[in-house]
Amino acid sequence: MNYRKNKMERLSRVAHMYYEEDRTQGEIADKLHVSRPLVSRMLREARDLGIVEIRVHRPAFDTDALLSRVCQRYGIQGGALIPDAESNSLFDHNLAQKLLEYIETEQPESLGIGWGPVIGSLTSLLERVPPHQSDIQVVCPLIGNSSVSYRRYHTDENVRVIAESLCAKPKFLYTPAFPIDMQECNLLHATSHYRMMAAQWDHLDMAIVEIREVTSAVDVDCPIPQDSRTVGHIVAHSYDANGRIIQPDPNCMVHIPVEKLSKCRQVIGLCAADVSPRALAGALRSGIVTHIFARESLVDAVMADKWNYA
Repeated sequence: MNYRKNKMERLSRVAHMYYEEDRTQGEIADKLHVSRPLVSRMLREARDLGIVEIRVHRPAFDTDALLSRVCQRYGIQGGALIPDAESNSLFDHNLAQKLLEYIETEQPESLGIGWGPVIGSLTSLLERVPPHQSDIQVVCPLIGNSSVSYRRYHTDENVRVIAESLCAKPKFLYTPAFPIDMQECNLLHATSHYRMMAAQWDHLDMAIVEIREVTSAVDVDCPIPQDSRTVGHIVAHSYDANGRIIQPDPNCMVHIPVEKLSKCRQVIGLCAADVSPRALAGALRSGIVTHIFARESLVDAVMADKWNYA
């Protein structure tokens, strides 16, 4: 713990000298008696860890106009557009910060959580702040847990941290997202805690989901159903370029049904740094997502039709 604290303080000091005192990397290296390449690596690490945020701001009216256009074209209600960052991890961190601001402004009574890198960043953000009272009563998962080591795909753990930070009640699925076979899937669907969760999904005020690429199946080490038509996934529901949900055969998954997700008042679609225009456009055409949080350049590309629908 002390090592991590000292490291963060050292990175913060180097960042302060470079960005706020306007010292060169060579001057910092001389003062700290280290090499210039080490100073460069420390500055990069400070950005990756979110100690330093670098944003390129386009005029507010330009960003607002772009968001208004995408809302009008796809029939969504709103969202937020975030500038590109120097690294994917820094962008995901910045997007998670904007998402947290939105959640705390909206104060949904019942909040559903999916999985993915941005949700992982949100969990990490909330771990660093003291618990604080909110109007949020319940936080629940929208999909079962993955067996991979990446924490961002452990939905029950993310629900626990988010609920604890917002002083809400967590509800857990206690099940894998991808059962071994249809028999196990049917058994899980028949359990009392799954039935209670299914009832909870009927009363969601806000669902936080990530729009993921076809290749995200590798992340969760599982056979997310996909074929030549698949362009992306929303809580493991595959969809094509026209936004049509591709039903797997058999549907051997534990996650919120599309019918229940579509009835949620706000479905916040998050686009991590690596999401393509094709995946976002398909998600927007699905009619499931009501709000998007994405890169400005990504939405620019979608609106300019810089991709192939075929």
